[in-house]
Amino acid sequence: MPRRLLARVLPAVLLASVIAVPAAHAATMYPSGVGADLGPTPTTLGVQPAAGDDPAGLRTGTEQGRTYWQTNQAAGTGYLEFDVDHDYVDEIGTDDVLVTVTYLDSGSGTLDLQYDAKANPQQDATDIQLTNTGAWKTGVFSLTDIGFTNRLGDADVRLFGSADITIASLRISTAGVSVQLGATPVQNGISPRAGDDASHLITGVQDGRAYWQTDRTAPSPGTNFFYMNVADTYLYDNHSLVLVSIDYFDEGNGQFGLHYDSPGETIPEKFKNSEVIRYGDTKTWKTYTFALPDAVMTNRSNGGDFRIHNGDGSADLKVAAVRVAKVATTLDVTEGLVDLIGEATRTEEAAREGTRDGQYPAGSRATLQDAIDDAQAIASTPGVTDAQVKAALTTLQAKLDAFTASIVDTNFAPGGTATASNGAAATVNDRDDSTSWTGGADSWLQIDLGKPRPVNDVRVEWAEAYSPDYTVQVSNDGKKFTSVGRIGSPGGNQTSRTRFAITSARYVRVAMTGADSFVVKELELRLTPVVTPKPKLVQTSNPTEDGVVADFDATQYGADRTGRRDSTKAIQQAIYACQDAGGGTVWLPAGQYKVTDTIEVHAFCSLRGDHGQKLGTGTVIIADLPSGDDGPSLFRIGGSAGVLGVTTYYPNQSATEPVPYGYTFEIPGGAWIGNENYMMSTVSDVTMLNSYRGIGVSTMPNDHGNAPSSGQVHESTTIRNVTGTALFEGARAYNGADVGTWENVAFSNSYWSSAPKAFNPPSRQALDTWTRAHGTGLVLGDLEWDQFYRISVSDYLVGIHVVAGQRAQFTGSFLQPDVRRTGTGLLVDVMDDRWGLTLAGGHVDGGITNNSAGYVKITGTEVVGAVSGIVHRMSGTAPTYDQKPLPKPVQKLYVVDAPHGVGYLPATDATRDVQKVLDQAGREGGGIVYLPAGWYRISTHLSVPAKVELRGASAVPNRDQGGASGGTVLQAFERNTDTALITLKSKAGVRGLRVFYPDNNPGKAEGVVPYPYAIRGQAGGNYVINAGFPNAWNGIDLSGDNVVVRKVAGAFFDHAISIGAGRNGRVEGVLSNGNAVTRVGYQEPYWMNEGSIFELVIDKYMRKTAKIVTVDGARGLTLLDVFAYGFHDGLVVNSGQVDAFNLGTDNLGTDGHTIQVVSGDVEATNLARYNGATLSGTATLHNVMVINVVQRSVSVQANGNGTVKIAGNESEPGKYEVGAQVTVTATPSSDSVFQSWTVNGTVVSTAPSYTFTVSTDQVLTANFQ
Repeated sequence: MPRRLLARVLPAVLLASVIAVPAAHAATMYPSGVGADLGPTPTTLGVQPAAGDDPAGLRTGTEQGRTYWQTNQAAGTGYLEFDVDHDYVDEIGTDDVLVTVTYLDSGSGTLDLQYDAKANPQQDATDIQLTNTGAWKTGVFSLTDIGFTNRLGDADVRLFGSADITIASLRISTAGVSVQLGATPVQNGISPRAGDDASHLITGVQDGRAYWQTDRTAPSPGTNFFYMNVADTYLYDNHSLVLVSIDYFDEGNGQFGLHYDSPGETIPEKFKNSEVIRYGDTKTWKTYTFALPDAVMTNRSNGGDFRIHNGDGSADLKVAAVRVAKVATTLDVTEGLVDLIGEATRTEEAAREGTRDGQYPAGSRATLQDAIDDAQAIASTPGVTDAQVKAALTTLQAKLDAFTASIVDTNFAPGGTATASNGAAATVNDRDDSTSWTGGADSWLQIDLGKPRPVNDVRVEWAEAYSPDYTVQVSNDGKKFTSVGRIGSPGGNQTSRTRFAITSARYVRVAMTGADSFVVKELELRLTPVVTPKPKLVQTSNPTEDGVVADFDATQYGADRTGRRDSTKAIQQAIYACQDAGGGTVWLPAGQYKVTDTIEVHAFCSLRGDHGQKLGTGTVIIADLPSGDDGPSLFRIGGSAGVLGVTTYYPNQSATEPVPYGYTFEIPGGAWIGNENYMMSTVSDVTMLNSYRGIGVSTMPNDHGNAPSSGQVHESTTIRNVTGTALFEGARAYNGADVGTWENVAFSNSYWSSAPKAFNPPSRQALDTWTRAHGTGLVLGDLEWDQFYRISVSDYLVGIHVVAGQRAQFTGSFLQPDVRRTGTGLLVDVMDDRWGLTLAGGHVDGGITNNSAGYVKITGTEVVGAVSGIVHRMSGTAPTYDQKPLPKPVQKLYVVDAPHGVGYLPATDATRDVQKVLDQAGREGGGIVYLPAGWYRISTHLSVPAKVELRGASAVPNRDQGGASGGTVLQAFERNTDTALITLKSKAGVRGLRVFYPDNNPGKAEGVVPYPYAIRGQAGGNYVINAGFPNAWNGIDLSGDNVVVRKVAGAFFDHAISIGAGRNGRVEGVLSNGNAVTRVGYQEPYWMNEGSIFELVIDKYMRKTAKIVTVDGARGLTLLDVFAYGFHDGLVVNSGQVDAFNLGTDNLGTDGHTIQVVSGDVEATNLARYNGATLSGTATLHNVMVINVVQRSVSVQANGNGTVKIAGNESEPGKYEVGAQVTVTATPSSDSVFQSWTVNGTVVSTAPSYTFTVSTDQVLTANFQ
């Protein structure tokens, strides 16, 4: 079964830091090595060339466009020598280098090299055999144990030959990244992966070296490749020579080579063949270095930069190590300085000033920026010298070191004494993660703080060997220890964190089990701030669909509602408090707030304002930010976080001469901090009066320097109820690895032009003139499957522009788009050519221009203007959807005071305390029962009375993030019962929380087990909104009228959502993917790792049985924006009537269907499918989009007097999927009789109405007599 592994799993694996980037070190002048380009006037960097013995005989010239030096043995000039700069030798930190020589392959002798080795000043390297091709070639010499102390004459390297040699250039470089393979690979900038079936990888030790081995006997798809992904911070979008050195075991007379990422968009270019190396049977370890002149290293070789293959497979290949070096094509003295400037700039931009852990002293960023500016001035100086560059590099490095050393670090473990059950442990609290402690089975580490002090946070930074099950213990006498937390790390090369209630202790011990050895880099102790929110039900000036429960009020932190004082820091401080509380809502009351820098909304927090119904009223942000195309964003939004209910205004903006600004709302995904911000960010219910750039998704460069393809990935955004004027771009979005939704988005110049006078509204004509000449509504890159509903853009040069992606290409579905008064309505530069995009209903002014090999498929969409490229106009009209308001609870608040922990689960059960408050709310007529952020132990189950809402801390869609599980979480344990965890009475609902089952771990030997439904409501009017279920057996079971399921995410092993008898229900914005099981922060002992997600979750359970929506008797049920990955089936209708819009499935199980209809009336619009089958049973489908669809042409004609028609679900005009059901109907005229249906003269039916399964191209003839 093909899998879109790259799209569904790989981005998060990359974010999990499995690529161990080399540790920070002093900057180098020569990151690509040193060298010399020879010719009449040599160009040198760190190397001085000379000819000897008699330099007078040296020949120079040009051959095939290259200048060169040539020896002249007859004149006594028999060799070329090179003196290497001692600074380079001192800084490389290794005794092994690679010497790359560009030579003219003339004659049949040898090209020889000698070098100054430590043990021999005239050490011979392995020579290169000349083959007389007459072409320039690249040869690589591997030098070990170098001395380079000028003992080879007055030089370090000498080139000569059996005859005269012609040399164009020489480079000396070292491996910048490497990996040592084995059972536990040691990664230094290269992440290895066996493929395509990693389960059959063979590991072992041969002659003292650990290795990986292919397995020729493995079943398909086999284990014949080793994929290598080089850290993007070392090489990405490369345009220079790359050297790949492979340490292999010479045994079995086999072969190996590389498939590597090279320029071009085809599969052969993304897996370009290197030369194939044939090896012998000496049974020794050897090294071969591949010289790749066109390796771009952009992660396109199935997520890697190259893969090692075992040739013809006649022998299995053993590899012990892989090293990669970059070699400069052009010698640039400023390269090292420019690299350091980039590193310093990333550090400065990511830094925040303050007193919190990880922040920097006030004013320190400006000091570092001054140093960066000074260094940039030197790097930009024409003709700059080595000495100038070295001085600038040294100065900037010192400033950067001083800046990073000034970071606020609340870890107090270094003040204690570290001991262990075995060996010296002083390295675990030295603040140096390049050192480590190693222990055996059942080891412990301990910090003696000298005297008791409060602690509530213990972090362990692991190397490759980690503990899947360890306990944190505390003591005041060093003898009697008390356990305060038990967790496990899900893997190596990461940090695990144990939170617990504040405890006073002198001794803190970590007792490790579950493995034979453990390697700990750092053991850290902290007293993390504990903040207790004071939730209140806000009386808003404007109506809301849910009612606002505010955990924090920014005005209580100093935010000024008059707009006279800068409120940036005050708002940010309120968000920090929310972050420390584990999540929640920060309230900005109606008023005007001056903001002068980016407001960062951290994971699981929402910043919410009072959204004015009238323009310019409610909560207004006065964006007094620095201008410029690279200027700061106004809001940066993290994972499971959001900004809601605000209006934004830029006081210095101009309609006639617009001022460039950064994005008003920025969703960075994994580019900001990492996993905790990767998924499910929200912008909702906002108005932008006069933005230059509206919303940016995956537009922020990665704050660790990773390339966009892996470093700027996001998943599952929610863009909803967004209006405004955006002059240059309404939104620009890239690199979505899982489905996002866009609902009710409108960009129009009417918003600013109609604003009150206080907001300087320009004339509509002035705005239209500029935006029609320069503006774009939506710019969409590599969003995978994103779903769009009621997108409206007007008065732009281009309405919707689909552009090249950072990692993949766009595919998506639009329902009821409205594009007006644009030069080009829809412009497509590039799309995934296996399918494309769909438009259903709506209107597009300006036509459609599709310049890609994918298709645009439209049904019932009015297009005004020219249409070009592959555009399929489907017959018929498209149904439309009118979204109704969401259920709103009784506006009365009940705050639960029950045992819970932020980042830990108390031993005390919370069930009784929660139920007590629910019952009280029920007796008093209903209301909101609020659970502040934290983890709650629910040992049995809960019942929510009529008209009561059980609400958690999230005001937006939320899911667990990798390593972070903030917000409100009910941890459930009751399994042997039919009673749901939460039972809803009439018009009761659940909002803003998640449910986790600690004992349902697919990684355990017994696997997952059945649990009752998490939520059940059968009384009508029930709803579940903004909820998450990372590992549920069964999710939601609702029946009755007017039920609502909206914005639900997670993984489900059997039934995700079941809807029973009732009318007018809604299921909207549902996304389920098996990866939710592992992308959590609960760190339960022995919790499974994402690397096993297919084996233990998706293939083992979900693809065999799981269904995303099951319908039994519901009528008038509507599905909007529902997507399932790794299920057996999508929508299953046993009975009822269902309309589905923007429905998608990916990686269905064997015999699975996107829609399965047993009985009932089903109509679906904008259906997307990756594998499996589209439909089982009868349904009406519009705009079916199937990757690599297999379809056939079917048509009808009449022979005689009568009419014919054909009915079925077209995949393209006149075409139908293989396996689809098609019905042809013949109606004779009054003077004729129908006889038969024939195909190529053969009778296939004598019935006037004939239904058949499509299998081949055919023309059916209705014969009348």
